[in-house]
Amino acid sequence: MGAFEAIVVLALVGFLLIAAEVFVPGAVLGVLGGLCLLAVVILSYAHYGFTQGTLVFAGIGTLSLAGFVIWMFAFPYTPIGRRLMLQKQLDSGGSQPGTAAATGGEGEAITPLRPAGKALIDGRRLDVVAESEFIEQGEPVEIVSQDGMRVIVRKRNL
Repeated sequence: MGAFEAIVVLALVGFLLIAAEVFVPGAVLGVLGGLCLLAVVILSYAHYGFTQGTLVFAGIGTLSLAGFVIWMFAFPYTPIGRRLMLQKQLDSGGSQPGTAAATGGEGEAITPLRPAGKALIDGRRLDVVAESEFIEQGEPVEIVSQDGMRVIVRKRNL
C-alpha cells in the first residue's frame, strides 16, 4: 500500500470513527478518529512536502467544520436524531412546575432548619433554607424569597 492509499484510508477511518462517537459514549472513538486525521496530515507533510501537506491540513479542517455544521442542522430531523434528542421543552419559568412557592406563604417547619430542612407550607412539603437563624421543628415559618429552586424562610412572628 502506497502513501496515497494509506492517507485516503486513514482519512476515511478517522471520519467514520468521529461519526461513530455519537452512538458510543466515552470519547474513545472520537480520540482515535482525531489521531487518524492527525496521521493523515503528518503523512501528507512527510511524503508530499509543505504545500501538499498544508492543502491536506486545510481540506481536513474544512471537511470537519462543514460536517459538523451539517450534522448540527440535519441530525435533529433524522429518525435517529428524533429518538436521541429531547422533544419536550420545560416551562420558561424560574423553577420546575409544581415547586414554585409564593413569597409570603406560611406554614411550619417539619424538621429542624439548621439552616436547611423541610417545611409544610400551604399544604405542600418543601425543601427550605432558614434565612438567618436555626428554626426548631414545629415553629411557624413564612417564605421570604425564592432563588431558583431554593426557598428561603424565616421564623414567623405570631
